[in-house]
Amino acid sequence: MLKSLNATELLLAIILLFNLVFIPSSLAESATPLDELPSLDFDELMAADIQVTSAMKRLQSMSETAASIYVLTNKEIVQSGVTSVAQALTLVPGMQVRKIDNNQWAITARSVAGRYSSKLLVMIDGQSIYNPGFAGVYWEALNIPLFDIERIEVVRGQGGLLWGSNATNGVVNIITKHSVDTRDTVVQLASGSHIDHKVNFRVGGDLANYSSFRVFGSVEEADKSGESRELVNPNDHSKKKTIGGRIDLNLNDNLSFLAQVDYTHIELGQNIALADLTTYTSHLVEDEYSRDHIQLMTRLEHRLSADSNQMLQASISSQQGEQRHYQDKFLITDIDYQMNTLLNNIQFDWGLNYRYNDIAVEDSDYVKSIHNINSYYHYGGFVQAQFTLIPDTLKLIVGNRSEKNSFTGWGHQPMARLLWTPDSNHTLWTAISQGIRIPSFAEYNESLLVSSVYGGLRTELVGNANIEGEKSVSKELGYRYSAKSWWLDVSLFHTRARNVLSVDPKVNYPLINLDFVSGGELTTYGGEAIIKWQPYDKLSTELGYSYSSNNYHSSKGLIPALGGDSYLRQLIAKTYFSLTSTHSFSAIYRLEGGDAYGTKDYGALDLSWHWQISPTVMLSVTGNNLLYGQHLEHANGDELFSIGTYIEPSYLAKITAKF
Repeated sequence: MLKSLNATELLLAIILLFNLVFIPSSLAESATPLDELPSLDFDELMAADIQVTSAMKRLQSMSETAASIYVLTNKEIVQSGVTSVAQALTLVPGMQVRKIDNNQWAITARSVAGRYSSKLLVMIDGQSIYNPGFAGVYWEALNIPLFDIERIEVVRGQGGLLWGSNATNGVVNIITKHSVDTRDTVVQLASGSHIDHKVNFRVGGDLANYSSFRVFGSVEEADKSGESRELVNPNDHSKKKTIGGRIDLNLNDNLSFLAQVDYTHIELGQNIALADLTTYTSHLVEDEYSRDHIQLMTRLEHRLSADSNQMLQASISSQQGEQRHYQDKFLITDIDYQMNTLLNNIQFDWGLNYRYNDIAVEDSDYVKSIHNINSYYHYGGFVQAQFTLIPDTLKLIVGNRSEKNSFTGWGHQPMARLLWTPDSNHTLWTAISQGIRIPSFAEYNESLLVSSVYGGLRTELVGNANIEGEKSVSKELGYRYSAKSWWLDVSLFHTRARNVLSVDPKVNYPLINLDFVSGGELTTYGGEAIIKWQPYDKLSTELGYSYSSNNYHSSKGLIPALGGDSYLRQLIAKTYFSLTSTHSFSAIYRLEGGDAYGTKDYGALDLSWHWQISPTVMLSVTGNNLLYGQHLEHANGDELFSIGTYIEPSYLAKITAKF
């Protein structure tokens, strides 16, 4: 506990130091009134080359990015009628997004998604929101108003060099709007067949002539699913509350400061499968569970010269949850420093990072600590250089990240990328990189009581202090073509991972131990193809197709912990049409197939209509999961505890007013 307090005190000291040293002297120098700052509009027109940051950790155009990247703009998020970040990711070709029930999601990229997927790094404005217990994300606790999101950048494939461990399948960076672009009041009311009511609001404005702010909040209450052909009654009702704020200080022409905080409380119903404490056979339980999340992040950006800038970011994340079988409490402290510079036409980036995790997981009938670990850390740094081999034509990007963690020691994530742009319309890129997945806290330190399939014998899934980090080598090849009215993006990948999580069954009557070990190999290959066509301003269309194959190999006697051999395929078709100056329409069709989730292939149609009643008021009506009817999206038998619910069609009306 003392170490945790020291890490937190160090973070607060850094924040205070920058407030005392930089801010007072800079306010007097402030020379850029907010009303003169540019308000960037990241349009989705095919002619626009959207600027992104997540692939290279510096602002650059998509056409110059040697990675498989997709950008969801604010305009597309609003037009689609989605109500959450998790649902918004269904719009991204190549993302595996499955609803377990009306609250819980299974999301990842280029792999099979699960409730506890751990290879996708998710951030809000560069701050990680992962849970150390399983190294994944509780998507139901992510409840920020969508109208304050500027864009969502999704990198499919390894991002470990720049963003650290456990980014082996991809990176999702949710980038919110600068508060200078939200200096108004917005109120949004929604209600429908599933959501009883959802209220979002935002109030923004200026602070003198050198800063801006916003305060936002959200309240939501939703019903459980209707009766279906399930073996258990649906129990996926929910209540959510969020409050937060952000302040941006434009201290002078070269120095800016950002601080943001949010608090979310959720109360959800769920169906879970637990082992009977007498017979150890599986029985289904209706459970109520709650979570409280607090995120605090500060960032100082300093332009040193026309060719160099530096950034210091410090954050604290507190997560606390209570379920029948699992009670957890985490305090995560992050400190990141980065410098970007130009040295003799070489783009040079380097950075340092430190993370400390304070952990408190209560022992219960189903979860017990086996090594008495209550904290862990990791720290390290990265370096990346971009060389121009042929001016305006050929670039080479090389780099490495090295990190040490208290579970598996040092790990290294080298990368090399080559970008060839023979002309302004064509881009060809290739990459080879190594990523590392650090074992989660549960895999390292916990024993989990699971339902027995061996005649009612007590069965425990047991962590292993000698487990190794998973290492994966990924090879990628991509091509982009852009013209005035259409755009093509194709990516192929092949990834081979070793030290993949497996289970070693050991029978010691009347106990069966399923020990976690690093004894597997996994080969994943596939690709994504996306074509966008915009024949004129009022009509935009997109077609995306993706395929991936997963092949496991474990040593004799071991069982893959994350599922067996499988394949996935996906087709997404999207159309956005402006009927008149005040009426617009969107249609999105997803066809999901494969054998990884224990479900049938299904198609889902989402329709949304928007009416701009006045310059300040908009009405929208959205229908989700139309045509196909009730269907299971996730029924993977290898998923611990979670029980899938039949997903049914739903309807939502929403009115948004700006003042």
